[in-house]
Amino acid sequence: MRSTTSTIIVALLIFCYLGVTTTCFAAAVSPTPTPSGESCRSDSIAADVRGGGIANSIDEKTISLIKQFLTTSSTDGQNKEFLIQGWRWHCMSLIRDADRLERLAAHLYSNKVDDDSGLDALLSAADYVVNFNMAGLHRIETTMFVKWLRKNLCNVDAFGDGSNAAAMATAFVKVIDKIDSQRVDCEKIGKDLYDNASASSRSSITTDQRQRYLLEVVRLSTRLSDQLQAMRDLQEMLVVPSISQLVSVSEQKSFNNKVLLALGLLESRVHLVGMHDAVWESGSDIEKQKFEKEIPYVARIMIERWRKSLYAPKGAWALDYGVSDK
Repeated sequence: MRSTTSTIIVALLIFCYLGVTTTCFAAAVSPTPTPSGESCRSDSIAADVRGGGIANSIDEKTISLIKQFLTTSSTDGQNKEFLIQGWRWHCMSLIRDADRLERLAAHLYSNKVDDDSGLDALLSAADYVVNFNMAGLHRIETTMFVKWLRKNLCNVDAFGDGSNAAAMATAFVKVIDKIDSQRVDCEKIGKDLYDNASASSRSSITTDQRQRYLLEVVRLSTRLSDQLQAMRDLQEMLVVPSISQLVSVSEQKSFNNKVLLALGLLESRVHLVGMHDAVWESGSDIEKQKFEKEIPYVARIMIERWRKSLYAPKGAWALDYGVSDK
């Protein structure tokens, strides 16, 4: 009986991981305010290595065309629901973790930490962020989600017989191409980041060499966070509302069901803890309400248990190394 109950709970959690239940369109695309609490980013060092923001490089004509379509279609009484909330929350979680990794590396750099515990924490944190959290998100995106977006947003037939149908499909090709390109860039940044974190933990290097590796981890973590945020800005501004307008509830649910088959039970539980924390640190009451609506009560009360039994052992504990020492 206990085994059956656990299986049901986990299955229910995975189902809600992607936000299968319906959500108000307005809530789905509302901008997330800057958290009122302390940022995870170590601005004093990050400001020196950022080197400017990342332009999304989507031309204004393309953006204007899509926004005009969204404005027009939002008044026609058609579908306004976006159901794939887990994708949004996973992006938020990954951005948060990149900022936490930058903070950890900056802490080790500023204090010239060279003990095994601090360096092991950095390597564990980098492994969690790059090889688990980002890898999990990108696996679903590359094998399923990007193809699904192209099918539904880059198809001329999706826009009916209007004179702008071809132009709309072309506009979305540019947007999805850019998001896919940003994902590839993130993967490259992530690989370099992990390699530098690994190099910094070698016992054979000098203090000066270790400091250079640590500073590079700070720089790359900052770049990763900025690139991910640029991706999320495009997604929230153009992709999320467009899916709401163009893709039916039944089609979104059908896609969700396919993704469910690709998700692992253990992985989904770990990701849910990170998503919860990202939503709560966002400072957005709308996101919190949405999370409580989409994620069943039974799964929500299990989050703290999974934090200790799954999330921390996976390596996420290391992202908070040294925080209490400040």
